[in-house]
Amino acid sequence: MTTLFTFRRFLPTLLSFSLSMPLLMLAACGQSTTSSDTDSEATNTTETEDSADAPRMALVLSGSSTDQSWDQAAFEAGERLEEQGVEVAVSEAVDPANVAAVLRQYAEQEYDLIVAHSFSYQDAVFEVAEEFPEVNFAWAGGIGETAENVADYDQPFYQGAYLIGLVAAELSETGQLGALYGYDIPVCHAMGEAMLAGAQQVRPDATLTSAAVGDWYDVAKAKEAALSQAETGVDFWIGCGQGPTLGQIEAAKESGGYATGYVGDMSSLGPEVVASNLIWNMEPLFQQMLDDTVAGTFADQFYNLAIPEGVIQVEVLPAFQDDVGEEVLESVEETKEQIAAGELEVPFVPN
Repeated sequence: MTTLFTFRRFLPTLLSFSLSMPLLMLAACGQSTTSSDTDSEATNTTETEDSADAPRMALVLSGSSTDQSWDQAAFEAGERLEEQGVEVAVSEAVDPANVAAVLRQYAEQEYDLIVAHSFSYQDAVFEVAEEFPEVNFAWAGGIGETAENVADYDQPFYQGAYLIGLVAAELSETGQLGALYGYDIPVCHAMGEAMLAGAQQVRPDATLTSAAVGDWYDVAKAKEAALSQAETGVDFWIGCGQGPTLGQIEAAKESGGYATGYVGDMSSLGPEVVASNLIWNMEPLFQQMLDDTVAGTFADQFYNLAIPEGVIQVEVLPAFQDDVGEEVLESVEETKEQIAAGELEVPFVPN
């Protein structure tokens, strides 16, 4: 029997001891109030049957569930599903070199859906998926690479980045915008280009300077790159990857610019410079995967949920709303509604 407890702080340590140890689970515990023993027995039977029929999801993270960014967004989505009765297991800080072993463990434990939440997990996902054809896997590729039991899920952050561009056009003094990517992959490249396109709707002279750091987590390297961009006049940044974004925040503190939180609320890391957040609400995404798993419609899916589904969201922090102005804030909201209604198609520029 697997011990059930909340394991946010414990699992990375346990995994470092041995990848062969039983993986820990986060399970929902239902409670009911009944008026008779007969009703109680019927309720318990129903709950047991529902629990047996419900799909089980495992979530594998490359970083920490408290990173205020990429991994926390996925973790919190798993928590909300767990509150609704879905059994969710989580592994944190799993190195790509070790992820195949973790995926195999979950597959051997017959999890119905295993989400490998990193672009770097691609090879391991497809390798293990071939070994367990009855298990569904999903990976964060954003490139449409799928298989019979492997789904890819897009990160259409570019839609949110377009709205960020409206804010950037107002806050930037120079009109020179900056973008840093962990790697210059389509998902990342499209973010910078979409921000520029949004900014140019209000400020046609806006420009973009972009660069790939070559690492998702190297904050020091990203900060150095952002400071180099600041020397050329860049004073508003968007990042693709936790490290690039954290580096931008630090650079903005030194140069007097503005930064954008990456797929989470990162305002506490730089309340004087983080003017906006691009939020990734992953609960509807994971729920769709689970629904398709139950329905048998998971094969070769490329999930692309964005602003219309409430998955991609943008917020302007209260401390900066006066500087942005009511007119721009209204424009952000109106533009979001146009995108959601299909009246405005944000340009996707992958390279």
